[in-house]
Amino acid sequence: MQRRWLLISVVLVVAGIGGAVGTEAVAGSHRRSPNPDAEEVEEVVAGPDSSTGSCGVERWSVKTGTDADAGLINLQSTTSSTIASLDALPAPSSLPSNNRVQPTETTVFRLSATLTEFKLEADSDYHLVLSDGAGHTMISEIPDPACVGSSSRLLSRIQTARGQFDAKYTPTGTFHVVNVPVTVTGVGFFDFLHGQTGVAPNGIELHTVTDIQFGSGGGTGCAGQKLGNPGFETGTAAPWTASAGVISNSASEPAHTGSWDAWLDGYGTTHTDTLSQPVSIPTGCAATLTFYLHIDTTETTTSTAYDKLTVAVGSTDPQRISLCRADRDDQIHRHRGQPEADVLRHRRHRTRPELDIQQR
Repeated sequence: MQRRWLLISVVLVVAGIGGAVGTEAVAGSHRRSPNPDAEEVEEVVAGPDSSTGSCGVERWSVKTGTDADAGLINLQSTTSSTIASLDALPAPSSLPSNNRVQPTETTVFRLSATLTEFKLEADSDYHLVLSDGAGHTMISEIPDPACVGSSSRLLSRIQTARGQFDAKYTPTGTFHVVNVPVTVTGVGFFDFLHGQTGVAPNGIELHTVTDIQFGSGGGTGCAGQKLGNPGFETGTAAPWTASAGVISNSASEPAHTGSWDAWLDGYGTTHTDTLSQPVSIPTGCAATLTFYLHIDTTETTTSTAYDKLTVAVGSTDPQRISLCRADRDDQIHRHRGQPEADVLRHRRHRTRPELDIQQR
């Protein structure tokens, strides 16, 4: 029997027990700090009111929200993710100067990470290097509001983020090593690779940062989202492992929020779809796995349950537990809800939430 299970978003929460800038181009000009890195060889234009007297050029409208696609940025939704998840995204084959690579560059992401170092760049950006402590790094940048067009949808958010950072640190042209936990929110952005300090292998950044909170994140505490790509808004499965065709943005089955979801089974034949992700739960922390679920079925029987949904938390050893009973076909025709599973007994360092859908 044809039955479709739509996993709309997943949350694993752990708790402790515009307009152009009026600037004058300076052809071939490069302002350098006392300790320049590869970021410093980008072309700049004069920006007399900015921190360094210069603003950026390369994909600058996309970086600051004055590009032709700026209206497509979903500012009403924030997607929690991880550095590893964003680093795993495929790099675009080309980077348009005044348009966005969708869906990544129209998505606002939130990361918990460690701010390892920062500096003031020649284009007046604050260059932040983020690390997850497991070998993955990426860059986040906060432009100088003086380099942002007045019509930018991001201007007020940039001003907020810049003020938050200025209240904590005073960046200079030299890298400052700090190693503090942060939670950073910002718009996805792909940069050209030219040896930047902390650059991700695919050039992914948060540019621009719209909010930064100090003393949270870092990936080691109890609080916060622990799953990567929980709403599937990157448009790919990673860091989930999923059956072919599960990650979908079909208009016939819209997501709870955003554009993407996980569509499992619905083929009308015997089939099993799976979706799983390894996740670290710090020792001594309790976790709750929550997900939005939408089900379509044409089943009419009242005696046989043909299809079964199993949600489980596994670990690096063979032990597994079932967290949700299967919904019988005859009990539901259309259902949308938010089941919740207590993962309290699974306080291991490494565990794996998994959803298995069996269709007979």
